[in-house]
Amino acid sequence: MLRKRFVITVGDARVGKSTTSRLLLELYAKNKLNTRAFYHGHRNKLSMYQNNNFKINHLGFYKGDSDALLVDLELFPRIQVVLTDMPGQNLLEFKLFEKDVSLIENLNYLGYRVTFLHPISHRKDCVEDYLQDLCDYFGNQVDYVVIKNYYFGDQFPYYNGSQLQTEIEKLNGVELVLPGLLWQCYQQLEEAALPYSKAVLPESPLNVIYRSVVFNWMEDFLTSITSNVTASNYLGLSVNQPSLAPVSATVSESLAQTNFSSQQSFSSDESEQEKW
Repeated sequence: MLRKRFVITVGDARVGKSTTSRLLLELYAKNKLNTRAFYHGHRNKLSMYQNNNFKINHLGFYKGDSDALLVDLELFPRIQVVLTDMPGQNLLEFKLFEKDVSLIENLNYLGYRVTFLHPISHRKDCVEDYLQDLCDYFGNQVDYVVIKNYYFGDQFPYYNGSQLQTEIEKLNGVELVLPGLLWQCYQQLEEAALPYSKAVLPESPLNVIYRSVVFNWMEDFLTSITSNVTASNYLGLSVNQPSLAPVSATVSESLAQTNFSSQQSFSSDESEQEKW
């Protein structure tokens, strides 16, 4: 039985892949999972987590990259979950890479089951040109988590009620909702370039209202994962893993009582956890 997870965020550009990846890193850190994290392409959109809990490495689409990855995973059998953030519009390149190096088969051999994490918006192409193609190519070799990203609204006309949604259900796929954020709040969060768990602290440049909004947004999404046994399994959490710990009193009090200026800079005195 494959007990480990290799989670790949995939899909069209600008649908929330990197946002979702960062939220998962928060979840893995909070649950103290031994994690490897990678990014594809030229931009490391997970870089704010580099000095937090994880070492973020680049993963290319060449045989030498896959060989190094597989050797790494074999040498460190205690790794529980691997997350790789793939940029939009790289699906064709990834399929050729997977076929060339038999990535799914080799990961299975090492005890990893692959999960594709696919955010969607209201747009037609992100559903019919990406998610459909993904399912047609990989079928039941992998598991699927579809994220309905409410940042773009709560209407998904090309997915809801479609044949593709029925196919995902037959493949035992999971649907989750990523709550929406106000554009202004999301922009400040992006510009802060902080791990989300640090963006809600008083030292963050976000004002107290936005800190509260981000905190609730993050907790709502992570709780939707930990309260769903199948989603927890697909995304690398053990079925025996407890739910997320309650919010600390320190963070709760800071959200309720402080009103720091958005011009304050971030500082951290947290000790760095073990890097893998």
